[in-house]
Amino acid sequence: MKLAAILAVMLMVTACAPLFQQHVKSSPESLWQLRHQALIKLEHWQLQGRTVIRQGKEAFNAGLRWQQHRNSYQIKLEGPFSQGGITLNGDDKQAVLTLADGKELLASDAEVLIKQSLGIPLPISALRNWIRGIPDASINIDTLELNAKGQITHLVQQDWDISYLRYVPFGIYSMPDKIFINKQDMSLRLIITRWKDVP
Repeated sequence: MKLAAILAVMLMVTACAPLFQQHVKSSPESLWQLRHQALIKLEHWQLQGRTVIRQGKEAFNAGLRWQQHRNSYQIKLEGPFSQGGITLNGDDKQAVLTLADGKELLASDAEVLIKQSLGIPLPISALRNWIRGIPDASINIDTLELNAKGQITHLVQQDWDISYLRYVPFGIYSMPDKIFINKQDMSLRLIITRWKDVP
C-alpha cells in the first residue's frame, strides 16, 4: 500500500510539471529542424564583435558591426577606437562599398565588389546565414555536424570549412559567438560580443 501511494504521488508530480522540466529527450536532428525553422524567420538583427581576416601571410584585424533587415544589410569593419575602416551597404540588387577616405564603389554583387576592391574572396551572401548558425540554402551542404542541442558544430559548403566553437543565449534563440571559417589560404575568425534583435 505504501509503495502504491508513493508511486501515485510521483505520477501526480510528474504530470503537473511543465514540459520543459520533464526532460523529454529529442534527437539532435529533430532539435536541429526546429532550430533551423526558427532561425530562418530571424530576418532583423544586429551584431557587434571583432574579426581577423587572414589571406596568406597578410592579416586584417577589425571591429565588426552588422545590421540586417531582411535582404538589406550594412556591414562595418572598423579600425582601433572605431577609427577608419570600410562600410558595405547592400541588398539583392546592389552593393556599395565606402572606403576609409569616403570613396564609394558600386557593383551588383557584393562578393565581386569585395574581391575587386580589396582582393579578398568573402562570401557575403552565405555569411548572412552562416553567422546565424544555419547553412546557406543556395549551395550544397558537404558536411553538417550537430551537438546534442541540435546546434551546428561543423559545416562545409563549397570548400568553406566553418567551425562553431561556442553559442550564447539570444532571446528565444541560441546564437553563435565564436566562428572559425577557412578555405585554402583564406581564414576568417569571428568573435561576436553582442547580438541584438531589432524590429
